[in-house]
Formats: sequence, structure tokens, C-alpha cells
Amino acid sequence: MILPSLLCSSFITFSQDYTGYRTGNYTGVNSVFFNPANIADSRYRWDVNLISVSALGGNNQASFKLKNLSESFNADSLENQLYGRNAGPTSGLMSANLIGPSFMFNATKKTAIAITTRSRVMANVEEIDGTLLQQVVDGYNSEAGLPYTITSAKNMFVNMNAWTEFGASVGQVLIDKDKHFLKGGITFKYLAGVGNAYLQIKNLTTTINEDKVADKAYLSNTTGRIGTGFGGASFDNFEADDLTSFDSKGFGADIGFVYEFRPDQAKYRTGDNYEWKRYENKYKLRIGVALLDIGSLKYKRDMTRSGAYDLGVTGGERFYLSELSNVDLDDYKKFFDSRPQFFTPVAGNTENEYKVGLPTTMQLDVDYNLYRNFYLSFAGQFSLVNNDSKPYNSQYKNTFTLTPRYETGRFGAYLPINYNELTKLNAGVSLRFGPVFVGSGSVLTALVGESKQADLHIGIRFGVLHKSKDGKKKKKEKEEKKPEPANQ
Repeated sequence: MILPSLLCSSFITFSQDYTGYRTGNYTGVNSVFFNPANIADSRYRWDVNLISVSALGGNNQASFKLKNLSESFNADSLENQLYGRNAGPTSGLMSANLIGPSFMFNATKKTAIAITTRSRVMANVEEIDGTLLQQVVDGYNSEAGLPYTITSAKNMFVNMNAWTEFGASVGQVLIDKDKHFLKGGITFKYLAGVGNAYLQIKNLTTTINEDKVADKAYLSNTTGRIGTGFGGASFDNFEADDLTSFDSKGFGADIGFVYEFRPDQAKYRTGDNYEWKRYENKYKLRIGVALLDIGSLKYKRDMTRSGAYDLGVTGGERFYLSELSNVDLDDYKKFFDSRPQFFTPVAGNTENEYKVGLPTTMQLDVDYNLYRNFYLSFAGQFSLVNNDSKPYNSQYKNTFTLTPRYETGRFGAYLPINYNELTKLNAGVSLRFGPVFVGSGSVLTALVGESKQADLHIGIRFGVLHKSKDGKKKKKEKEEKKPEPANQ
């Protein structure tokens, strides 16, 4: 069954979207994904991303420790934390972000252009009752404390989305006056949808009882509504090749602005035309604002797998939860249709086409130059998605991150400390060595204690930094002064 597999696999996937690394000034073309204005006045003349991967698995229940991985990843241990009589409502998030071949270059002194490719997979689990889930997965658990009554107006759902993006970005210097510097950027994205799937339970009122003779759990006195929806590829048999099976299309955009306060701007100016030394980080304070993932994908609903039903178990009727234990998500409609005494189709509830919105967020970043190559960044990520009425939409969690860092053109060290509403407080580390970077936003928390998320980012990209004209001049003078080798 896909739902418990999704929850447990939160700890066998890996990373959040480039936590720590994303705050730096030497991310090259990758910086366009964090704020499209970043590529203007870049430290690089041109930059190419070969491949970069960021992935995350997290939830509000289960935790793990790096020092005791075998016990932390034990299936029974995870099940007890994720679902069961003491678990409560379970929520989770999985995200995988693959940046493919991408490049950026400076078209003029004030304009930069980037062409990018990226594939993404996301899944959300929201407010699934732990005791209900346990009885579906296990078929029956005598230690669950039955009977157990659920009266919930909450919207329980699980959704999965996969899509690929082809982007074209422009970054432009807008204001360059005295101590004040402002740049803006925009990315236009062609979206190729791979697949969407969701399961939703609304306004559930039920009692879970136990049949001690048959050793099974069953529902009685039940009302509510349950619905499933599918478009594109099947997630029950999802493979990497499916990322190129584009079954829908759409358009999206990112837009952002970056302001820099440059109190010592005079020392960074050079030449008669008063140009900036572009190889230098010139600001004391940097403030960035971006609106990311605007747009949607239009899917054709697969009516053979999609439907909505009123759930009713009345009088002396019993619906045994073990019947659902081995049913794939793709086969839920077939299962519901085969039991009309419990599941009544809702007429006219599903449309042939539906739009799936991107996980839109507002990003805020404030970066302060402490001393020379030492910086302190504070960032906020705010979700602008409400998926209560649209359970098929993916959604990021609100997150706040504080990142002290040290960076030069060849090396960067980042120490992100982040808090989000799902996995709470985590700390990690990210490192950049020339073209290679690797890191995690939670590894330090898992090392010294327990973390409710597992994440990793890793990648390789390379570019040519702007060079100091003074440095070139000194190098040339040194070479000219070098004595000629004596004739043999």
C-alpha cells in the first residue's frame, strides 16, 4: 500500500532544497532557483551546472539518530512512531529536486541570462489519523485500545506530484546609485507534467471496533466522504523513465528582487567610467525577496481511477479495514465500486480536466557581512498554497533558517539552523569545494540527538569568475621583470 510506504520512506530518501548552500554568493546558475535576480551582477562571467540533487523526507512523528541507524530505521520502530494509538494525526513531506544541464552568462555589464532544466517530485501527507492508519496497514492490532472513535472535521489527504521544468531567466541591474544597488529578475518556465495522484477523506465520523473472534478491526456508525484523483503516470509503479513521459503541460514563473547596501562603495569602483569590481562581494547588507513557483499544470483526469464517494456504515453493518491492506492506490476506485453498500458515488463530483497548482512560496533573505568573508543570513520561506479545497496541490512548509557562513571563490562553509512547522528545529552543515558541493540541513541534529527529517544535497557545477584587473596587471608586471634564462 502506497501511503505507509510513503511515510516510512521519508527516512530512506534524502534533502531539503539546498539548505545553507543557497545563501552564498558563489552558487552560479543554481542561484536562479532561489531568486532569479541573483544572476545579475554575478561573481561569474559564465557558469554551467552539470547535475545537482536535493531531496528531503520528514514528518511530525518519527525521529532517528545517526549513532543508532539500525534501530532508528527498524520497520517496527518507525511504524510505532508514525501510526498507532499514541501517534495522533500524522503529516509528512517528501521532495526531490534534480537540476539538470543549465547555464548562465553575462549578456552585458548589467544583464545576465540563464537557461535551466529541472525535474521535481513532491508528496504531502496531512492529518492522517494514526490509529486508523495502523488498522489499515496491519489489518488488526490488538494493542490499539479499541473501540476508538474519530470525529474529525479536518481534511485528511495524501498527494503526489511529479513534473519537469524548462526555464529561461533574465537578471537586470535596475538601480546603481551611490550606496544603493537594486537588481531584479524573472524566470519563465514551460512545465511538463508527469503525474498527479491524491486521496482525500473529509468530515469523517466513525468508531473502530475489534472482532476478537476473527482478529480483525472494523468500522461502524460511519459517515464521511472519500475521494481519489489521478492524472498522468501511475505512482504505484513509478520509475525514473516516467520523468520524461509528459502527460500534461502548463506555464510558470519566478520573480525576485535583491537590494544591496554598499556603504564603502568607493573602494569597489574602478576605471574612468566608474565600473564595479565585479569579482568582489561589495555589500554590507543584502535583502532579497522572491515569489517562486507561480503557475499550474492542467491534467486530464483518469476516470478509470478517479471518483468521489459518500461513506456510510450504519446499523449493524461492519466494514473490515483489513480489506484495504493490500489494495494499491490505483485500484481504490475499483475497490469502492465493488462495495456499493458502503460507498455511494457522488454524481457530478469529478471534472474531466483539473489544474494542479505549483507549490508557490514567498522567499525572504537578509544577509549581513560580519567581517571580510564571514556572513550571517536569515531566511524565511512562506507557503502561499491552501490545499484544503484542492488536495491535489503540493505544498512546502513555512520555514525559518539562520545560516552563519564563511566563503571565498574556491571554498564555502555553511552552518544552517532551521525551524519549520513540520519537523521543528534542525541544524546541519554544507560545504563547497570549487565546483563540488555537498550538505544537509539536519545532519548535526541527527548526530547529537534526534531529527524528524533526513535530507541531503549534492552537486557539481563550474564557471569562470570575474578576474581582478589589478591582479592581472601585477601578474603581467611580475612576468616582465622575470629574468631571461641564461643561454646554455
